[in-house]
Amino acid sequence: MTNLFSPDPAEDAFLCFNKGNFSDAESGFRAILAAQPGQPDALHGMACLARARGQSATAIALLGRALQKAAVSPDRRARMHTTLGLALLDQGHPEAARAAFQVAVLLQPFDPNAHIGQAEALVALGRRGDAREALQKATDLLADESNVRTRLGELFLDDGLVMQAVEEFGRVVRDRPDDGAALANLGAALFAGNAFDEARDVLLRACELGAETAETLNSLGLVEMARGELAAASDTLWRALELRPSDARIANNLGTILMEIGRVEDAESLFQMIAVRESGEEAERARFNRSTVLLGQGRFAEGWRDFESRRSLLGPVSDNPQWDGSSGEAPVAVVGEQGLGDEVQFMRFLTQAARLRPLRLRFRTAVLAGLMHELDQERILPAEGPVAAEISLLSLPAVLGLEMPPAVEPYLVVGEKPEAGRIGLCWSGNPSYRFDRRRSVPVVCLEALRQISGMRFVALQPGDAPEWMERVPLETTEDLAQEVGRCALVISVDTLVAHMAGALGRPLWLLNREGGDWRWKDVNWYRDVRQFRPPAGAGITEGWSVVLQEVVEAFSLQGR
Repeated sequence: MTNLFSPDPAEDAFLCFNKGNFSDAESGFRAILAAQPGQPDALHGMACLARARGQSATAIALLGRALQKAAVSPDRRARMHTTLGLALLDQGHPEAARAAFQVAVLLQPFDPNAHIGQAEALVALGRRGDAREALQKATDLLADESNVRTRLGELFLDDGLVMQAVEEFGRVVRDRPDDGAALANLGAALFAGNAFDEARDVLLRACELGAETAETLNSLGLVEMARGELAAASDTLWRALELRPSDARIANNLGTILMEIGRVEDAESLFQMIAVRESGEEAERARFNRSTVLLGQGRFAEGWRDFESRRSLLGPVSDNPQWDGSSGEAPVAVVGEQGLGDEVQFMRFLTQAARLRPLRLRFRTAVLAGLMHELDQERILPAEGPVAAEISLLSLPAVLGLEMPPAVEPYLVVGEKPEAGRIGLCWSGNPSYRFDRRRSVPVVCLEALRQISGMRFVALQPGDAPEWMERVPLETTEDLAQEVGRCALVISVDTLVAHMAGALGRPLWLLNREGGDWRWKDVNWYRDVRQFRPPAGAGITEGWSVVLQEVVEAFSLQGR
């Protein structure tokens, strides 16, 4: 119990409160108020208790009374404003909370709690940069800054500032090297920065130190997936889901792995369960994931419908209304999304769309539309100009009501003719893609091709290439189309070059990662595609070495 004869009975009651002894704290504050009605520190204490019990409105009212008292020192008034800011945040009033924290900062600029509270109000207001600055000020005022640095790292990570997040979480780990939770945070940030090997080691260490939570295992499973360890990723994500069965995010990640390892029916069932049970982003993600199962199997009526759920995940592109597929003479803008390969793959649908509306093409590979021999070029208007609506290239199948498999005939035409023995090579994709490590072929594996005689190998990707390959200008997508057009065969990983070869009707040997994307499953999008895949469970270099040896053998068989 609080001693009323103590030099500061209010401080004694606050000490009880800070220890979680709410009963004695309340007795102490009430005893002070009985002796001194309206005593501001006791009113503040009762406000703290009310907020701790989920009664933030009561806390605000009590603090209003306390702050009306004149004889309150600046430091005590600052603490009251901090508590008021927290209660206002609880009630969903971030601007009022920010104002309260600002008063606290002005009254007591060296109180880290005022800066921390101000940061949370700024986050709620969407002022995340200002929030990070406030947290940085708090770290300068704290002896043990780990908790604030953790929060600062979380903000950096949420805002896509991965290197800054790694730095903050790394500083926490240096201070707390045996803190499993701190290691788990660092591992998640390393994964976001595509530092998969380091992330795996850090996350395994976090699990050893007692942080084998659903969140940690989810991060570890994604790291294992990026490293190509699909069986291990499946096991890890199952464990994560067992710890948190209601977590739709983990369930979506698990479903993705199940697709990759060929358990397609299980994946579809899991996605369907999420879509029915959940709402919001994870439900839309599950519908999109399910659409890739359906489209890969050729179930287009359902597939294109669910494929549209990606629009909710991507967010609005512009204020223009979406085209509904209706005919007329008011122009429609066609925009791009995702990768260049997606644009080339879906350009085939422009021919049918242009029969319904004049089109303004506003995507990166739009110049290639001039190579479409069946497209009415008079229906293609300059990109800039007024439009009645817009549509994504990837939404054309849905609004056009397409339910049949796509035509596999070439739809791009170039003047170049294929040259005997000219083989185009593309062995890597965009390194910023999180799972590019599984998709791209290590250059060392390409050495196997040097044993093939009578062929000219041409690098169809920018950047460095082995000295035994020919280099060609690839400044534009038109350059790429012309160079692909000269090839008797294209050997490529799943990227723009593969789709360009298919669209031009050139034979394609696709070096496809284990699992592979939906567009290379049971449905043929192009007429002459042969796939080569690494053995299940093989390491990156080992698996691609096997693939390249199979390519060499295929050349040998062709020469017989």
